Order: sequence, then C-alpha cells, then structure tokens
Amino acid sequence: MHKNLINGEWLDGHAVSRNINPSDTRDLVGEYAQADAAQAELAITAATAAFPAWSLSTPQQRFDILDAVGTEILARRAELGDLLAREEGKTLAEAIGEVARAGYIFKFFAGEALRPGGETLPSVRPGVGVEVTREAVGVVGLITPWNFPIAIPAWKIAPALAFGNCVVFKPADLVPGSAWALAEILSRSGLPAGVFNLVMGRGSVVGEKLLHDPRVAAISFTGSVGTGQKVAAACVARMAKFQLEMGGKNPMIVLDDADLGVAVNAAVNSGFFSTGQRCTASSRLIVT
Repeated sequence: MHKNLINGEWLDGHAVSRNINPSDTRDLVGEYAQADAAQAELAITAATAAFPAWSLSTPQQRFDILDAVGTEILARRAELGDLLAREEGKTLAEAIGEVARAGYIFKFFAGEALRPGGETLPSVRPGVGVEVTREAVGVVGLITPWNFPIAIPAWKIAPALAFGNCVVFKPADLVPGSAWALAEILSRSGLPAGVFNLVMGRGSVVGEKLLHDPRVAAISFTGSVGTGQKVAAACVARMAKFQLEMGGKNPMIVLDDADLGVAVNAAVNSGFFSTGQRCTASSRLIVT
C-alpha cells in the first residue's frame, strides 16, 4: 500500500485505488491510498504551520535539498521511467526522457534558489530609495494531469519549494505511481515536516478542498478547460492567486512552398508523439 504523505508521516487513506497498466491490464502497478476531505484539511494545516519557518530558510538550504532530489531522480531514471511507462502508457524511451527532464527541472530550480530576484530603484523624492523584494506566497495547491506524471509535478513543485512556499500536491487519479515515487524521494531530502504534502484522491474531494480553503494562497492547475474554469472561478471568488494550463486545439500550417518530407514527418511527430496526449499536440492540419 502506497500511502499519503502528510506532515512528514505516511498515512492510510479512507479508500484504495488500484493502479492498472493501460497497455496490459493484467499488470497491477500498485495500490494507492485515497484521501478524504479530512486528510486534505490535515495536509493544509500541516503546510500552514510549516510555512513561517520554511519561508525564512536560507537559499543554500533550499539549493541543497532540490539539487539532491534532482540527482536521485537522474540516477534512477531507468527505474522511474519503467514505472511511468507502465502506469501512463507512453513508450519506455519517452518515459525515461520525461524522468530525466524532471531531474533537470529540480536541478535548475535549485540554482534559482541561489539567485533571489529584487530591484533597487530611485524614487521621485530626493533622498529616498525604493527596494523591491519578492516573498513566498504561502501554501500552494498543485493539481497535475495524467499525461506527464512526473515532469509536470516537477515543474510545479520545484519552483514552489525553491522560493519558500509550502506545497499540497494532488496528482491525477490515473497516475499516482510516479507522484508517489517523487514524494518518497522528497520525503528523504531534508525538507522539514509539512513543507511538502502528497494527498492522492478524487478531484471532487481533495481538489475541492484546495480550491475553497482560505489558507491556500495559490493554486496551479494543469488539466481540462472545464475544470480550469471552475478553478479560476473559485480562486477569483476568494481573491487567491491561480495559474492554469489547459488543453488546446493546435493547428499545424503547411504552406505551398514547404518541404513535404519534412512536413509529413513533423505532422506525424506533432500529432502522435507521446501517444498524442500532449496539450501542445497538433490536432489539425491546415494545408495551403
């Protein structure tokens, strides 16, 4: 049983989800805990309590943790890629490549932790200076999709932690395995309890709690347009920050002077790479 990570402890859920290999339904990838609203509440409370100290942690501390996470992901790319391919269905080569990308994302934001941004500006008033500094937002809720089950979590989690925020992470129901493996690495990275929390469960339960809890200062969501609209409406209603990445209908345009060999190869790759499950996949061809 793969449990939820809340306040530094692995906890059973109120139900269990069976993670089945979509390309071989005889293959049980694993069983994963499903959180209820009470566990989501517990995770938000833990993140809220951890935020004051973590927001004041040193850039070096955050660098060391994120860099170590990236190093372990890269060292285990074959193992984690096999897990990703089994649960998500993309080819093994693509899965290993995605894992490597996740590792490099953590390493990139480890470096960013050492480069905090700020500005010093002259004031219109004599003898007065203006300093602009950036502070952590607080508790952020991260909701990720099934098509990139480790890369998208990485590019949400790593920057959130790098800049002193605390995280409550809800992965897609279809791909809990990669999320759990990433959470397990983070649990051994040196993060204080409560800074990072994994809450696997239904969007209608865990996601709803994240959207409406006033202690969650920001939401980052990647998924469908319909759900994204609900996320935006809920955040606007309580003046929370939000970031949305939703599916698109992306045309590929082939002009009459195009190299057809290159165009055909680009069209096939654009439409079917990553089994056509990218939000940037070309779903239409416009040929002039």
